Amino acid sequence: MSIQVAILKILASHVTGRATLDSLKHDLAILSSSGDDWHARIKRLASRVPELDIFSSFYVLRDVEGWQITSAGREFLQALEAVTQDNLSPAPTDDSAIRAEGELIVVGHRFRNRMRTQRDSEQGASPRRRPFREPH
Repeated sequence: MSIQVAILKILASHVTGRATLDSLKHDLAILSSSGDDWHARIKRLASRVPELDIFSSFYVLRDVEGWQITSAGREFLQALEAVTQDNLSPAPTDDSAIRAEGELIVVGHRFRNRMRTQRDSEQGASPRRRPFREPH
């Protein structure tokens, strides 16, 4: 269940791992309105554990003060999030590194030319061009 994964995530985000029921509801409301990325991430995590029951597994304890994630709950959440598409960074390819390096050079070159042309046109003069000379 995705709501149970969300509860684990919220409780784990608290330093003590504890939250009152009102606080938990408030956090869930904020996260549910935070956009599609949150929903998609929680749904992907929950799809890995369709039969999850955070209470019978003793991942979360309830008492009169609120809910608290247990150490087993933290370990479970870490294992669940260990290797997912959410936390893998895309590996740069050699082509993208070369392309990025070339873009910096081209952008700098274009910027200088554009500024000179712009300055000359603002002064009312046509841009002067240097005659082409062959290297000796």
